[in-house]
This record gives sequence, C-alpha cells and structure tokens, in this order.
Amino acid sequence: MKLRFAVHIGILLLTVLSFSAPAIAQDDVTIDFWIPGGRGRDEGAAAVIEAFEAQNPHITVELTATPFGEFFDSLQVAFAGNNPPDAALIDGVGVQNLAYNGALLPIEDMFSQEDLDDFMSDLIEMVTLDGRMYGAPWANAADAMYYNVDMFEAAGVEAPKTLEDGWTWAEFVENVNTVRAHQAEQGNEVWGMMGFNNPLQGAFFTWTIIRSASSPGEPLWESIAPDLSTFAGYIDTPEAIEAYGFYQSLYTDGFMPTDNIPDAFPNGLTATFFAIPPTGTVLARNFPDLNWDVMPMPYIKTPITHTGSFAPGVAAKSDNPEEAKAFVKFFTSQEGYAIYHNVTKVVPGRKSMQAQLPDFQEGFLALLFEEMVEWGVARPGGPAHTIFNRIIASDMMVNIALGGDIEEEVANAILEADAQLMQFR
Repeated sequence: MKLRFAVHIGILLLTVLSFSAPAIAQDDVTIDFWIPGGRGRDEGAAAVIEAFEAQNPHITVELTATPFGEFFDSLQVAFAGNNPPDAALIDGVGVQNLAYNGALLPIEDMFSQEDLDDFMSDLIEMVTLDGRMYGAPWANAADAMYYNVDMFEAAGVEAPKTLEDGWTWAEFVENVNTVRAHQAEQGNEVWGMMGFNNPLQGAFFTWTIIRSASSPGEPLWESIAPDLSTFAGYIDTPEAIEAYGFYQSLYTDGFMPTDNIPDAFPNGLTATFFAIPPTGTVLARNFPDLNWDVMPMPYIKTPITHTGSFAPGVAAKSDNPEEAKAFVKFFTSQEGYAIYHNVTKVVPGRKSMQAQLPDFQEGFLALLFEEMVEWGVARPGGPAHTIFNRIIASDMMVNIALGGDIEEEVANAILEADAQLMQFR
C-alpha cells in the first residue's frame, strides 16, 4: 500500500526585483519523491518536505512510500520506463548500477566544496561513477560488534574501547573463547559470535572479514577488475584463500552456529553479535536489563568497516530536474538532516553533524561514528555490486561456511559471476 503526502501551494506572491523591473512569477511545480516505507522513514521525510515547501512555496513534493520489500523492484521498473519519480531515496550500493544504465543525473554541481569536504568520503565513493556523483550522501551505517558486558567482566576479559586498541580477528577469537570457557565452567554453553543470518550473508558482513586481509589498492581489496570484466585474480588471491580458511574455521570449530537462533544475544546464548548501529536501539528498548556495549570491528590485516545507506538521487528523465535537485540538496543539508533526525534517528553522513547531535557524542554510537569516519569504505563491485553480493559475498560464503572445498567454491563462484559480468562488456 502506498502512502501519499501532498501539500498544494496557493498562488505565489510576485517578487519585485526592482522598482522599474516587471515582476516575475515562478510557476508552480510538483515533483515526486519515492522512498522505501517503514522504520520512521515516512514521518521523517514528511517533516523535511514540510520545511522545504515552506521555503519554496512554488514547489510541491508528493511523497510515495512503498513497502520496503516491494520498493526496489518498483523503482527499477519506473526508472526503466518513461515516467520515473523525479527523485528517490535509493539503496546506496545500487546508485552506480542505475547511473551506469543512464537512469540518474549527475548532481555534484549542486554541492559546494564545503559540502563535499563534510560528506564522509566512503559515501561519496559509493555514489560516484567515472568521476561523477549520481546520488547525494545522506545517511550512513557501519558494522557493529556487540558484546555481553557481564560475560566479559566475569571472565576477566576487557574489550577494547578505542579504535587504537581494536583486536585482530585472531585476538578476538582467543579472547571470546576465554569468555566461553568461563561460561562453560558455570554450566552455560554459549556461542562465540552470531549474525542476523547464520551463516553470515552479504558483503556488509562476510566481506568485512575477508577484505580486511588485504590493503587498499590490492586485488582482494578491489575485489573486481576495474573494467568489470572478471573477479578472477581478485577474490582468489593467496590472501583471500587464507581468509576464507579462517572464516570457515569460525563454523567448523564451533565458534559460530550454522542455524538462526532468535534473540540469541539478548537471551545470553552468544557472547557477541555482529550487527549494525540500529541494533543498539532495539536492544535498549526491548531488553532493558541486558548489559551490552560495542567494540571496534576486528580485522585480519587492515581495520575496516563497510558502510553505506540510502542516498537520494534525481531521475535523468525527470520533467523538473532543477526543482528535484533543489529538494535533494535540502534533504541532505545540515538543516534537512537535523529535521529528519529529530523525527527518526539515523546515522548522519556528514561529519559536522556529530557535534550537533548528542546521540553521537558519547556511548556506543560515538565509537561507531568514529569507526565510520576512520575505517569506513564502500562495499566493492561498483555497478556490478548486485552480482558480487549475491554470488560471491552470499552464496559462496555460505557454502564455505558449511564446509565446502574452498578452492572449488571460489572457482565455481568466479565462473558464475563472470558470466553475469558479460552485461558490462
């Protein structure tokens, strides 16, 4: 079901440019703005629209909120047709694919250098194709490693509190196993780590582990050829094979389960939980007696957290591109973000917003915000991210977790994924 919000503006008063010049009226314009509904996005966007329309009375913004599970398919169909929305809140990792197919307008010209310096660099990378920005950095997210404070303290294990003290994955497993051993002494068998899905799925989670075995500029870090021609030579390097072996051991050694266990972390069935920043809000609301905190993401060689969230963009086929760009600029401005955040809290994509929002000045969100700024990188794949995410970061990684032959699984994934890359040649 779609929710529509529209405020129809009356006649705009004419502005007199000078006592001798004729008055010039701006034509009333209506633009469409599509978003994935739910989780407070409807209300947050409506508040920003109200403020924008008050400042731009000749522009009406009609908001369409489509259920999350239907949104991205309907958006793809609309962009492929001749009547897309003027602007939309797009899944950030999908921006480059839409831009590659000519669906979006470049919009970097509407931002000042001050804006560009303020946006988190990983978000700029996420929405940039061939040197042009096709989406506006807005919100962000990060990998978040939650841990049970009471379990750690009982075992005498002190989790790192700063990025500088962050553990490697080997140190993480060793310390968490100490926590597990202490729990076992008390008669409690607990897992070392769990995720939203077990085994983990998706680049946001699995590839944070694997990619950390490399460094920026190295083949594994890039994960795909620059011309989008192949994954061979990028996800099958010696560093990658070794990282897959470590990843597989998390499951074969019994550190992580291969089945989903509802509410395992709040119910004390796992010492740590690999999740995202909003998880903290859910834990605080639904499990007020749980004593939890977050630590910096572990890494193999290079500290990393994958980032990215929704990013508004303007349709190349918009009938009112300038008005749509003006709205997107306001939506992602400090003022627009503050209005949205006052209604529905999301992690800001502007570095300057930390000083304006108490939520991000202390506690677990402060650490995660710093992690985004210092360690954050966009997920790999560019326009081919969907292929990478499904075949490699999800299907292949699940097969490896379940004990598949690593070299065979990697070879099969490359064969399947490279066939899909033919569309970019």
